[in-house]
Amino acid sequence: MKTSSKRFTLIELLIVIAIIGILAGLVFPALGTVRNNAKRSKASTECQSLKTAIIMYESEFSCWPVKVSGSSDTTVSGSDYVEMCKVLTGENSKKTVFYEVGVGYDENKGILDPWGRPYQVMLDVDFDGKIKDASGTKAVSAVNKANNRTGDLRTKVAVYSFGVEERDKIANDLDKLATKKKLVISW
Repeated sequence: MKTSSKRFTLIELLIVIAIIGILAGLVFPALGTVRNNAKRSKASTECQSLKTAIIMYESEFSCWPVKVSGSSDTTVSGSDYVEMCKVLTGENSKKTVFYEVGVGYDENKGILDPWGRPYQVMLDVDFDGKIKDASGTKAVSAVNKANNRTGDLRTKVAVYSFGVEERDKIANDLDKLATKKKLVISW
């Protein structure tokens, strides 16, 4: 007499494991893309929020939240950026918070993008209502070139992030990043 067994054979078990592995291999790259798109969206929102905070500070105090030298439009970086972030987060004479920080804040680096790097901020130092497409504002030139545009930005403040592409080094090739649409910009 024959007895029927309802157990899986080794071959059937290996086939099921292989199918699960194939499905996981298809899902994980898609999750990485979704995660990067979410970071880009977050960076875009934070760029706009930071820009708004800087403009609100300038409206309240009639000056920029950082000391700028010269009369040409400038990019705020390094210790000036850290100082500006402190001023925007409440370390000012009126103790007014213009930018509410979350997890993307470091006392030594300032407000950080989702990839852990400081945002890049450009200011209209000469108060002519535009940031000039010039050597001091390379991001404007790079974005204009990538989008077949020319001219200055008609704004007092512009904020951008290098995005995911240049995670571990400072992005020097803005033309390449702008062409590949990797820069996250506020304009």
